[in-house]
Amino acid sequence: MTSGGMEPSDSDLLFRLTRGDEQAYRLLFRRHERVCYRVALAMVESPWDAEEVVGAAFAELWKKRESVRIVDESVVPWLLTVVSYAAKNQLRGLRRYRRLLAKVPHDGPEPDHAEEVARVVDAASVSAEVQAVLADLGARDSAVVVLCMVEGLTTRDAARTLGLPEGTVKSRLSRAKARLRRSLSRYAPTTEEVAE
Repeated sequence: MTSGGMEPSDSDLLFRLTRGDEQAYRLLFRRHERVCYRVALAMVESPWDAEEVVGAAFAELWKKRESVRIVDESVVPWLLTVVSYAAKNQLRGLRRYRRLLAKVPHDGPEPDHAEEVARVVDAASVSAEVQAVLADLGARDSAVVVLCMVEGLTTRDAARTLGLPEGTVKSRLSRAKARLRRSLSRYAPTTEEVAE
């Protein structure tokens, strides 16, 4: 707490963090871990992968605390940029691992129960169809949807976070919204339901 009982700003906490203040680090983590996790989960394949990505992002926050950029009094844009890069690296590693596994001879396919458990856990918080549409969108497009539609970032801030031109974010968001409307049209209320 700062004098007067107010919560310290991200800028204050980052200043303290540059001096090695672990309490400031913990406060930043508690304040922003959920938004980072939601974005990571939209970009990777499982909750465990998302946790790993968030851990990597906050490790970078500690490691690069001297050079972190504050945007509008918040470290969130910087953190989400790191989350985006960490998620892409994690996905690249997963693809390499799967290619390697595909080369290993085996007798027959064995079911991976961890993937099934992850799917059930994810479905508890996001409907299966919305989740399927997000998965079909790809990592970048689903990150745009989560940042703009779930987290409420402007297209400008989402573009800065993802390292994309704002026009690209706008067009991806427009295509994603159209796809969501088509995929989820059966859930739209009928004229009679709206009139009631």
